[in-house]
Amino acid sequence: MDLLNRFLKGMGWILLLGFLSGLAQTLPTLQEELRKAQEAQRKTEARIQELNRTLANLGQATQALLQGIQGLEREIQRLEKERADLQERIRTLQGEIQKTEKNIARLEKDLQALKTRLKALIQNLYREKAARYLPLLRAESFSDLAIRARLIGRLTRRQQDTLQELQATLEALQREKARLNLLLQDLAQQEQARALAQTALSEKRQALKSRLTELKKKEEGQKALLRESLNQRRALEGQIAALQAKVVAERRRLEEEQRRAEEERRKRAERAAQRSSPPTVYIPPPPLPKAVGRLAFPIPGGKIVAAYGVEGPFQILAGPAPGSPVQAAAEGYVAGILYVPNLGYTVMIAHTETLSTVYTNLQEPLVREGERVTKGQLIGYTGGGLLMRPEEMEFRVALLLEGTTRFVDPSAYY
Repeated sequence: MDLLNRFLKGMGWILLLGFLSGLAQTLPTLQEELRKAQEAQRKTEARIQELNRTLANLGQATQALLQGIQGLEREIQRLEKERADLQERIRTLQGEIQKTEKNIARLEKDLQALKTRLKALIQNLYREKAARYLPLLRAESFSDLAIRARLIGRLTRRQQDTLQELQATLEALQREKARLNLLLQDLAQQEQARALAQTALSEKRQALKSRLTELKKKEEGQKALLRESLNQRRALEGQIAALQAKVVAERRRLEEEQRRAEEERRKRAERAAQRSSPPTVYIPPPPLPKAVGRLAFPIPGGKIVAAYGVEGPFQILAGPAPGSPVQAAAEGYVAGILYVPNLGYTVMIAHTETLSTVYTNLQEPLVREGERVTKGQLIGYTGGGLLMRPEEMEFRVALLLEGTTRFVDPSAYY
C-alpha cells in the first residue's frame, strides 16, 4: 500500500481520490435511504394486497350471512303463516266442538225427558193393568176394539222409535266430537311444532346477526388498517420520489465536480507546462526490463477509447460489454488495493522494483494484497464505480526513475 500511495502521490492523484471520496459520501447514503424506502414500499404494498384479500373474504362471508339471514326470515315468515292458518283452523274446530257439545247436551236432555216419559208410561201400565184394558172394553164392536188396541201399541212403539233415534243421533254426535277433538289435538301439535321450529330459527337468526355484527366490526377495522396503509404508501411514494430526485441531483453534482476537478487538473498541467516544469512523461518511454517483456492488453478484446494524456497520464480502455474481464498485464504481485465508492476498486500490481501497473474502476477484485499473479491472470471485472462507464477502466504504467515515480504511455509496451 505504501508503494501504491507513493505512485499516487507522484501525480497528485491521491488528493483527487480523497476529494471525490468526500463528495461521494452523500450519494451512498441517499441510495441506502432510497433502498430502505423502496423496501418499506414493497412491504406496504404486500400489506395492502393482504388487507384487500382479507376484506374480499370478509365481504363474501358477510354476503353469505346476509343471504342466510334472509333465508331464515323467509322460513320464519312461512312458519308464522302456517301457524296463523293452523290457529284459525283450531278456532273453527273449537267452534264446531262447542256446537256439537250444545247439540249433545240438548239431545241428552231430550233423551232424558223421553226416557222419563216412557218410564212413567211403563209404570202406569204395570200399576193399572186392569185400567189399561178399560178403553178397549168400551169399544162398541170388535172392529173398534181392534182399532183401539192398535192405536195404543202404535203410540208405544213411536215413543220407542223416537228414543232409539235420539240415542243414535247422540252417539253420532259423540263420535263427531271425539273426531273433532282428535283433529284439534293434531292441529295443536302441528302448531306447537311450528312454534318450536320458529323459535329455533329465530335463535339461529339472532346468532347470525351477532356474527354479522362481528364481521362488520372486523371489516371496519380492516378498512381502517387499509386506509392507514394507503396513506403510508402515498407518503412513501412521495419520499421515494424526493430521494430519487436527490440521487439524480447528487449524481449530476458529482459529475459536475468531477468535470471541474478534471478541468482544474488540466489547467494545473497547462500552468506547469507554461512554467517549463520537468516533463512527467518521457518520449519515447524507456524500455521495460527484459524480465517483463511486452505487456498484455489489460482487457481482452477491448480497445483504447482515450489515449494517454487526453484526460490525464493514463489510458481509458473499454471492454466489449459492461463487466468486462480485466487481466494482469505482466507477472508480479498485488502491491495494494484501494476502494473509492464512485471510482470502484483500484488494484496496483508491482512487476519489478521500478515497474508497476494500476487498474481503476474495477468491481471487487479477485486477488488479494501480497498475492502473486501471472501474466494474463484474471484480477477482476470493470464497472465498480459510478463516474465511469461500466465497461471502461483507467490503466496506468508507473516507472520509478531516479527516485521519482512517473506515469508513462502504456501504448509503447503492448
